[in-house]
Amino acid sequence: MKHLKKYFKKHPVIAGIRDTSQLNFALSSDVIALFILCGDIFILPEIMEKARERDKLVFLHIDLINGIGRDKKGIKYLAVNNLCDGIVTTKSNLIKAAKKEGLMAIQRLFLLDSAALKTGEHLLEMNKPDAVEILPGIAAPYFIEHIKHQLPCPIIAGGLIRRKEEIDNLVDKGVLAVSTSNKKLWKEY
Repeated sequence: MKHLKKYFKKHPVIAGIRDTSQLNFALSSDVIALFILCGDIFILPEIMEKARERDKLVFLHIDLINGIGRDKKGIKYLAVNNLCDGIVTTKSNLIKAAKKEGLMAIQRLFLLDSAALKTGEHLLEMNKPDAVEILPGIAAPYFIEHIKHQLPCPIIAGGLIRRKEEIDNLVDKGVLAVSTSNKKLWKEY
């Protein structure tokens, strides 16, 4: 299994692709990974081909891609057909399925309150994802601070991040990478 930590040392920014028209821009940037947050099953072969040509990792936000069952068979289909390197999901049952199929798995958590923090701790302990994406990204340091003694995986911050200085601050506080749909940050960092 690939270990995510080694990928983001130089460039801790992940391109969040919300529209397929952003794909070529992201592929020409220095980002190492793409979070695909749109589209359908028919565009995945082309995305993977282009990403492989530029040595980029592709993570599908499985909850947002049309035409793929959000179940074990859908995950198996992605793995068998080499349609991604990993998935991003809020659904904990898909984390285990992805790992079983050899895909990297990122658990997406919305950190809204202390109850969400407890739920997140439980999910990470139970599912052991390759990374956790905390939304909003500005809450990631709080998450790290409150579970640092038991941090089972790297932290990705996503959402509400607008400037390079914010990325630097998050990385200094222990965040592995930042996912953003802000194209300026894909190139600027």
